[in-house]
Amino acid sequence: MSMRRIHPPQPHLVQSAPLADMPRRGEGTTMRLLPVAAAVLAAALSGCAAVGPDFERPKVTEPAAWRTTLPVPAQATAEPAAAAPVASADMANLAWWKAFGDPKLEALVQLALDNNKDLKIAAGRVREYAARLDIAKAQELPSVSARGSSNREKMSEERQVPLSNRTPVNSAAYELQAQVSWELDIWGRVRRTNEAYLADLTAIDENRRALTLTVVANVVASYVQLLALDQDLVLLKKELASRQETARLTESRQAKGGFSMLPVFQSRMVMEEAAAAIPPKEREIAATENALSILLGVEPSAVARARALNDLKAPPVPQGIPSQVLAQRPDVRMAEQNLIAANARIGVAKAEYFPVISLTGLFGYASTDLSKLLTAPASFGSAGTQVLAKLFDGGALDANVRQAEAVQALHVDAYRKAVQNAFFEVEDALLFYQKTRERADVLTRQLKAAQEGARYARKRYEGGMGTVFEALEAERQLTSAERLQVDVQRDTQLSLIQVYKAMGGGWKVAAPDILDSNAAVVSSSTN
Repeated sequence: MSMRRIHPPQPHLVQSAPLADMPRRGEGTTMRLLPVAAAVLAAALSGCAAVGPDFERPKVTEPAAWRTTLPVPAQATAEPAAAAPVASADMANLAWWKAFGDPKLEALVQLALDNNKDLKIAAGRVREYAARLDIAKAQELPSVSARGSSNREKMSEERQVPLSNRTPVNSAAYELQAQVSWELDIWGRVRRTNEAYLADLTAIDENRRALTLTVVANVVASYVQLLALDQDLVLLKKELASRQETARLTESRQAKGGFSMLPVFQSRMVMEEAAAAIPPKEREIAATENALSILLGVEPSAVARARALNDLKAPPVPQGIPSQVLAQRPDVRMAEQNLIAANARIGVAKAEYFPVISLTGLFGYASTDLSKLLTAPASFGSAGTQVLAKLFDGGALDANVRQAEAVQALHVDAYRKAVQNAFFEVEDALLFYQKTRERADVLTRQLKAAQEGARYARKRYEGGMGTVFEALEAERQLTSAERLQVDVQRDTQLSLIQVYKAMGGGWKVAAPDILDSNAAVVSSSTN
């Protein structure tokens, strides 16, 4: 049966012959050259290729164009969503929520970016991973430690074996020393480790960006929904006023004409039905304000509005090709960085097959006389190399490599899933917008017909030709059409928000890029 490399049972540092003897008087030149020689050797070794696979982005199937094609609206139309399309070449930089033309909305988005607790937690995680990267990069540099000691001792003169006349009763010892250890990254273990930690940092920052995009989109969507609820409440109160007037007119006609009380009871019933719909709507408005307050990172409170729903401008429809979406979506970028980290850790695991080679040095001074401690005769030191190799581990190294490869394969599938999900969300958002616009055209015609019908029924009733039931039904149909109009206006704006979110718009300008301060780290680690 084959034998695996093992760990010897004791500490297993193999000490080579010293690189140079420590100097005596006037022999410091050789020792001063050792750091230079070590630096030259390390520079030469740094050119060695790191073990493990280099990263290659997995191939994915990209559609040439989106399934849903949005026509460019005519500029002459007065529709709020008639803005010209905008290219998505740099969608990440686009502060699309400003296109709504509502200063209160812009202020709310900024408040959320400043105060949202999830964003603060995400920013803290980025700082944590930046520190982890700094810890990993420290392995590239020598480790230097220093130690100093002093000791005074008095020996007993009343011993069983007396001290000789030459043995001093009182003695002292002073020592200063520095130890240096520097792992030579011949196999690239340290470089692969740094590559993995850099990818971890980038991935966690992409997660922060994805969260930023979600928070911004949710704030804007909640604000639009709040404006829709406000408009709905206005329509409910308008309906109540109309039914109160119908009930008053019915009661007046009954008192004068003496006809059946049934129309009176019917008009009162529908009036109270309209009144009963108002408190739930007010509760829904307050609940939406409370939910929006959580996104804003403030205590539950009323939210100021600057515009009504139908006064909001509509952002231009973003247009872009699938490859641009992959470059802009922070969740896809995060999946890629997770894959880069997993790929690098295969190299870290494979580097464990090879011995760890380090340069070591010990330098210092020791003397029994403090005044002579820092003199040349009191100096001591050594320099050499250390080799640590695993000889047998019961198959742990092989298992570590298999585990790293399995994790890498898992992240390949996760990356492809993120790409697939991105394409799905864009297609779904574009379809949502397209069908909402088509529905808006139908509901506009319906509203016009309902308004004409309500006016006609009202005239017939006031002229004594129609019944109260006809008038109430016409009013109900008009109110329903008006509320559907509010719904489609809301959905048109929400569909645009969904398109911008799906295409990865607005995360770069929304929050400071924490990685900017590590640009030098990123550059040096990826070259």
